Amino acid sequence: MILLTGGTGFLGGSFYLDAVKNGTAADCLLLIRGADEAACRARLATNLMRCVDRATAQAYADLCQIIPGDLQSLATSADPRLDAVTHIVHVAADTSFDSRHSVWQINVDGTLALAARARRMKHLQRFLHIGTAFCCGETPWLEMVEEAPAPGHDTPHIVEYTRSKAAAERALAAGFPDLPIVVCRPSIVVGHTAMGVRPSASIFWFFRLVDRTGVLPCSPDGFIDIVPVDWASARLHDLLRKPDLKHNLYHISAGLGSRTLWSDFQAAFAAHGHEGTRPYSFFDPKGPEGWKPFDRAFRLAFPQRDILHRTMMAGGRKYHRFTAQDIAFDNSRLLAEGFTPPPRFADYIGVCLTNPGTTIAEQFVDDAASFEFDESLAPAGSPATAAA
Repeated sequence: MILLTGGTGFLGGSFYLDAVKNGTAADCLLLIRGADEAACRARLATNLMRCVDRATAQAYADLCQIIPGDLQSLATSADPRLDAVTHIVHVAADTSFDSRHSVWQINVDGTLALAARARRMKHLQRFLHIGTAFCCGETPWLEMVEEAPAPGHDTPHIVEYTRSKAAAERALAAGFPDLPIVVCRPSIVVGHTAMGVRPSASIFWFFRLVDRTGVLPCSPDGFIDIVPVDWASARLHDLLRKPDLKHNLYHISAGLGSRTLWSDFQAAFAAHGHEGTRPYSFFDPKGPEGWKPFDRAFRLAFPQRDILHRTMMAGGRKYHRFTAQDIAFDNSRLLAEGFTPPPRFADYIGVCLTNPGTTIAEQFVDDAASFEFDESLAPAGSPATAAA
């Protein structure tokens, strides 16, 4: 039996949908927050409706087993089905860029609670812990991040989310060396190669924003590491099932072979007739002007002064800090296992652009779990602070 956490999210939902398609959904036991099993199935069906029609989503949601609760309640659960678990896929996480307490409570404390319960699963063969490639911290001097253990606690991070994920990896390694843990670190997961942004518009709003404003805080010859959710979830199934993995840590990433150059990104948006500001200009946020080039371009592209656009401006700054690192994540271990290499983001941008169906701001709202709508998020000197 496969215990899946995070099945009502973007990547976890894609993993479950793959299980439906490959005939293993009945072997899945999903941990879902909800008052009772009916409420949990309704949440699962709602998430699946992003990909399939309502009737199909409800039918798919009925295929699996469900245990209502959260990571902390699982630690003390006496549900006998947990004793039959042979594989764990731990996707659940708080991915908020602005949360402080919750990311540590869920990503670290919750993960350790799950690991403590896993220790009592006598038939456990593999425990996939889904981290993030950005647990490396803010490392703009690297071109390629290797598949190495998580860095120490003093490593600088852009947001607490990535810091907490690094801490979770360190805590698992120190406290649970006896568990069959395989760490899987996705890079930036955006869109679906066939459904575009239907499953989730997460982060895609930012790339539309880049094209609209036409400014980037990195080298014009730079690149970014992005993978589609369907490819990423398929690789998790591969890593879960292959009996003889050579390593206990893998990047689920584009790597050098499939990274997207900004020149290709720009050409892909242009090729699909998307209105933007091209050619892009580049600025150094650590230079004399700092963030002023981005702020000017944003205000020109989005003249609205409401709280939604002010918060989106602050969110754009944070994603730009990740972009400015100009790095890719080594995926040589994954490829050496014989798994299918990833497609390039530039090759499926068109699919994402054919069905956005919403404005950039509306897609940002769809991604609002990462950003709190609060005046304090606005950068110094922004319209938000001026209006406060």
